[in-house]
Order: sequence, then C-alpha cells, then structure tokens
Amino acid sequence: MAASELFTKFARVWIPDTVDVWQSAELLKDYKSGDTVLHLKTEDDKETQYRIDPKTKELPPLRNPDILVGENDLTALSYLHEPAILHNLKVRFMDSKLIYTYCGIILVAINPYKQLPIYGDVIIHAYSGRNMGDMDPHIFAVAEEAYKQMA
Repeated sequence: MAASELFTKFARVWIPDTVDVWQSAELLKDYKSGDTVLHLKTEDDKETQYRIDPKTKELPPLRNPDILVGENDLTALSYLHEPAILHNLKVRFMDSKLIYTYCGIILVAINPYKQLPIYGDVIIHAYSGRNMGDMDPHIFAVAEEAYKQMA
C-alpha cells in the first residue's frame, strides 16, 4: 500500500517527544509524495509540523487502531514498532495494572517494584492444565506450557 493511501487526513501517527519519548498526533491534511512536512494536531490540540528528512523521506510510525490498545499479545498489533510497543505496555501497566504481556511466545514483564498478589496457590491452580493463550499473560502460563512440552 502506498504511503499516500495510509497517511491521509485524520490518520494518527507517533512523533518524537522530548518529554514522553513519543506523542500521538493526527494528520490535518493528506500526505502527497514530495511533501517536506506533515501538518499535525497533537492530542492536546496543538498544531505542529513534522519535517520529513529529504534524504530518507521517512514518515513517522502509524498508530494502531484504538481497538488494539492494551492487547495482551504484541504480535496482534497492526503496526509493531517502538512507539506502539511502549504505548501498549504503558496502557497495560498503568491503566490495567497488568505487568505481563506476550510478544508471541516471549513473555514481557514490567517490574512494578512492589509485591503483587499474583503468585499464590489460587493463581497457580488457575493456570494449571491451561493452554498458554487461554488466560492473561503470566509466568505461570509459560511454566505450564514448558511443563506440557517436556511431558
């Protein structure tokens, strides 16, 4: 698909930010091949311009649809790049208080630097005998899968 088809008015992108690393913005008009800037509006309603590097012509990463925000497996995201991964992990950790996220068969863990009630006998039994994708990502799901593979 051509960039001109993806970077249309109202498309959402990630732009570099000095405070938050990445900031979400929306295109105010369609991108056309040869444009040197994108006209954007950030989530705090500030209009800004994103300069396109004349050598690389690299456009900013596209943002995933809202329906995928907080997805428990990163491989399910439409766009898998640094800002999408960081945003998804942030939403799962900050909004949903979930420290585990899958990336395919890899378990990504965010250290909350505090004790959590997610390691007791009740949780162990909940994951026992279950397939890895049946429940929310957890270290016990990975352990159960490894145990099944050894048997």
